[in-house]
Amino acid sequence: MFAKLKKKIAEEAATAPRPGGVSRMPRSVSKESITSVGADSGDDFPSDGSSSREDLSSQLFRRNEQIRKLEIKLSDYAEQIRNLQKVKEKLENALETHQDSFVKKLQEQNEARQANTAKMAEGMALALEKKDQEWREKLSHVEKERKLLSVQLQEMREKSLSLFQKRDERDELEGFQQQELAKVKHMLLQKEASLAQVEQELGSSTQELTLAREELQASRTLAMRLTAELQELQRQHADLQVERDELLDTGESAKSKITALEQRAHELQAYIQQLSVDLQNVNHLAGARLQTAKRKVWVGLAVCLSVCFQRSGETQPAPANAALDLLLPPWQQQALELERARAQEGLSVVRRQCAEQVGGLREQLAALEGARESERTAAQRQRVSVPPVWPPRRAGPGRGRSSAAAYAKAHGPQPLARPPTRSLAVATRRPSLSVPCQAAVLEDAPAARKTHLPPSDAGEGEPNGEVAATDVAQLQKENRELEQQLAEKSKMIKQLQQRMAELKKTLQKELKIRPDGEAPEAPAATLTVTNNSDLNDSREINFEYLKHVVLKFMSCRESEAFHLIKAVSVLLNFSQEEENMLKETLEYKMSWFGSKPSPRGSIRPSISSPRTPWS
Repeated sequence: MFAKLKKKIAEEAATAPRPGGVSRMPRSVSKESITSVGADSGDDFPSDGSSSREDLSSQLFRRNEQIRKLEIKLSDYAEQIRNLQKVKEKLENALETHQDSFVKKLQEQNEARQANTAKMAEGMALALEKKDQEWREKLSHVEKERKLLSVQLQEMREKSLSLFQKRDERDELEGFQQQELAKVKHMLLQKEASLAQVEQELGSSTQELTLAREELQASRTLAMRLTAELQELQRQHADLQVERDELLDTGESAKSKITALEQRAHELQAYIQQLSVDLQNVNHLAGARLQTAKRKVWVGLAVCLSVCFQRSGETQPAPANAALDLLLPPWQQQALELERARAQEGLSVVRRQCAEQVGGLREQLAALEGARESERTAAQRQRVSVPPVWPPRRAGPGRGRSSAAAYAKAHGPQPLARPPTRSLAVATRRPSLSVPCQAAVLEDAPAARKTHLPPSDAGEGEPNGEVAATDVAQLQKENRELEQQLAEKSKMIKQLQQRMAELKKTLQKELKIRPDGEAPEAPAATLTVTNNSDLNDSREINFEYLKHVVLKFMSCRESEAFHLIKAVSVLLNFSQEEENMLKETLEYKMSWFGSKPSPRGSIRPSISSPRTPWS
């Protein structure tokens, strides 16, 4: 402490300026003072005549002020140094006195300590000898006790090891039994709920089955009644088939006639066009003949008039022209009437021929129309006679469908009357046949427009035989679907009942085995359940069991964890390598100083690997 104080005082004395020395320039000195000091440091002022006396006086005044300030600061610094030297002298005197007293006290304490240590060494030597003797006796006694305790400890270790092994085995057995029992109880509760639901569905399905059986009985009686009617219908169908064949033959002949008539109509259309061309040529020839006749008359009249004028020697052009005008109109009227009569005669011939041909076509079409109407009435009669055979539909859609489906299943859908396709073809060809005839008649004269044939309606309604056949097929299809659903439900009910019986057996085995403390056989029972059920049910059971195992794993002990790993590996089809890796990882997580297991290659989940049995 005093050494640091001395060092600090020495540093301050070394850095402080001496009284007679020059002090450092303070930092507050301005730039102008530095320049003025540099300017005044020379021997004389600059003699260039640029500065005046006023500037020099002001510079001297500022310089004097600066010098005065520096002197004041220098005196202050000297006073501070003197004060510091006085303080230093006082501190040195106090330090010397303190050091002297401290050395004296230290010598006295050392002497007292040496005397005390000598006394204590003598006492401690005596006490140590006594303690050494006592500890030797105690050590011999403790050695004897240690030998006895080591023998007892060895015996206790052996007993504790056997007890620990038994307790671990018992804990493992209890955990495994609890796990399997919880699994079976969980699955049993779920299967009881599903069984109750299935029983409800079974009740509804049995009701539907009874209704279906009643409907089936009704449909059977109906089918027996319908078989007789069907035989009658088959006989009628044979008769109608004969009539249909006859109608088809007549239709074929009508078709050939229609084709011939169409060809004839095309020929008539071409002939009418040729006649129209000939008529136009006749009109042109009549006009040309009229012009030539007019020219001849004009030439003859001109010659006659010129001869008359030459003979008489008179010049009277105006009366001659008037006489010519009087003679010309009757001649023109006669020529026009002659040409018109010829044209009317040709047109009457053409009209008569067309009327004859149209009359023949009308007769043929009337015959075809009568054949078509007879065929249509026969088809309608057959179609009207067929619907009363079908039974009336009841209020419930299922009964009508089941009865119709039973009838269709017993006898099959009979082909009903087909629509008269050939008569429809004839009816559709009639407008195409009448169009050229109409065109020919319209080209001939306005009177023929009233006698053209009206086009018949070709869009006849098709019979309902195909609709009835589709209804029968639809009902038969729905009946098959209902029977298939009923068979599937009954099959599922049988599977659930079998699974329920197996689960009950497994639970009874668990309850019998648990009080005796024997090894559980529940895994084998669960294996038989999953082997007897289909793949989807086994996956559902395994998923539920996996959830149970995971929840159990969250609150289990270390000994139960390995059994749960075994259960998970069985459920997820792990290989032996994957199972060992899980066990090593679990041991690493539970231990304090264990080493982390190294990954053994790329371990992939063995989904398709066979299921390993429980060990």
